[in-house]
Amino acid sequence: MNKTLDLLYSPETYEKIRNSRILIIGVGGIGCELLKVLTNSGYKTMTILDLDTIEATNLNRKEHVGMSKALVGKESVMKKHPELDITAIHGSIFDEKYDVEFYTQFDFVLCALDNAQAREHLGRMCLKSNRILVDAGTGGFSGQANVIKRFLHQCNNCQPSKGAPQYAVCTIRASPSQPIHCVTYAMSLYNLLFGPLDESNMLAGLLDLAQIQSCDKNDQELLNGLAIRTFNKLFYDEIKQGLKGYAKDEEANAINQNKYPISYEEGLQDSNVYTTIDQSKMDEEDDKIQPFKYYVDQFVKTFVKILQTPGVGSFKFDKDDWDSVRFVAATTNIRTFNFTKKFKNIDPRLVEGDKMKYLSVNEVRQMGGRIIPAIASTNAIAAAIQVSESKKVLEEDWNKLRMNWIQPTFDKIAPTYLPEPYNTCNHCSPKNVYLHIYCNFDTTIFGIIVELAKSFGLNDYDISGQSGTVYGLLNKQIKRDGTNERNYNKLLSKFYQRESPYANIIFSIFEQTSGRKFYWQIGCKYEFILMHRADIQIPQISKITKLESAFQQLKNVKLQKYGDINEARMRFLEIYSF
Repeated sequence: MNKTLDLLYSPETYEKIRNSRILIIGVGGIGCELLKVLTNSGYKTMTILDLDTIEATNLNRKEHVGMSKALVGKESVMKKHPELDITAIHGSIFDEKYDVEFYTQFDFVLCALDNAQAREHLGRMCLKSNRILVDAGTGGFSGQANVIKRFLHQCNNCQPSKGAPQYAVCTIRASPSQPIHCVTYAMSLYNLLFGPLDESNMLAGLLDLAQIQSCDKNDQELLNGLAIRTFNKLFYDEIKQGLKGYAKDEEANAINQNKYPISYEEGLQDSNVYTTIDQSKMDEEDDKIQPFKYYVDQFVKTFVKILQTPGVGSFKFDKDDWDSVRFVAATTNIRTFNFTKKFKNIDPRLVEGDKMKYLSVNEVRQMGGRIIPAIASTNAIAAAIQVSESKKVLEEDWNKLRMNWIQPTFDKIAPTYLPEPYNTCNHCSPKNVYLHIYCNFDTTIFGIIVELAKSFGLNDYDISGQSGTVYGLLNKQIKRDGTNERNYNKLLSKFYQRESPYANIIFSIFEQTSGRKFYWQIGCKYEFILMHRADIQIPQISKITKLESAFQQLKNVKLQKYGDINEARMRFLEIYSF
């Protein structure tokens, strides 16, 4: 045993640490710190998963630009600790192969993600697989680190994510007054031009998309002309139409309307750099405000380049796609020109706070991708707390777990008690039951799911799968048209809508009516997680996920008068378990 670790751990704890298998999701700012702390704390076997590659804007990693973060993270650690067993995966947690069964091979999961949607997905997968999640997140000098144990702690799905701020369509299209309004316009324009048809896009109807989508992508001259015409339509014609009594006299027009139409030809003649900031000490060009004609040229060049990219028509703005970032940055600054007086002695908004101003490429990327600047010291603190909480998890010392707040005040770390699950959460509430069922998809019919639901005393309910409701007692339409009967005898393989090899199939059952006989009326969700095993003839419920604890949770929800139902379900569980 390492002499330093001998002072920190008991022999039993050290043995658990050395034998544990852990999964790290995300190898960014927090993830890199996690790797360092974990390897120095005695952990030996770990898997790291991250979809991203290293970019020029990442700290201290210029020599690895373009390489997988997961692979570089493994390589860096193995140089110092070659005895470790590290598996690096360059992939997305949304990939179907990272299913419930993938997560069950680990003792616990460490989250180092900076994306709300990905964090919520990871939280749901840990609940389904009954894996403990050690979560952390930072923003500037603030952050948090905490543990989520199923049915014991509030999950990260209890409260819906805030999502992107919403702005009035009229503000974005006709009267932007803040930089974010111009960025939002630019991202909407990108999605309109190069993405799938979306009638909800706030710029829908602004352009003749049929002409753009049907043009010859190999005709460079035609594409250049199309880009210039689009420029003039957006930044000259549309702005000019919004002016009442348009005047050519700039200052008079500025006082009256505060809008500035500009054509492509005029824009190429404007070499002004519209900023009062001293940019002489900036190394990165993407951190600087460029001459205005640069954005005009970039609009046309990126417009043409993106139209010639395979897959155009399905794109959506992505902060990691530099062509989309540069197009949005160019559009943002041209739009800013349209609604900002050009000289600070006429309009002080150019230099005041967060009001209208020109933005660098990296500023646009941060705002469009909602990137919060990382502080290395905050990431290090969050990672250290995660590892500290992980030790409590291995020791099963649940009473000592805390919600740890990192804050830029006198008390840098403020631990509080972990919040309990929301009683109404469809994921972590003790009312929910998750069952892992092993069966052969090629020989087992869907009817086994229906019978299993009946045996657990469900009253009026619907069963939902990948494609929506597949069996309904609440859904009167499905009940009337014979869908229930047709699906009952279908093989489970018919419900699997992806290519083999089989991943898991999940059926969610939820009783929404207030029945008189069964306590399921309290709003429990029952989730069957089916996993394919070719050698299993009779479906079996796995005990690996400690289902007894789930049923014990149900017993504790003040349902004593339905004790006979609980006992019957426990007996049924024993019959079909192994």
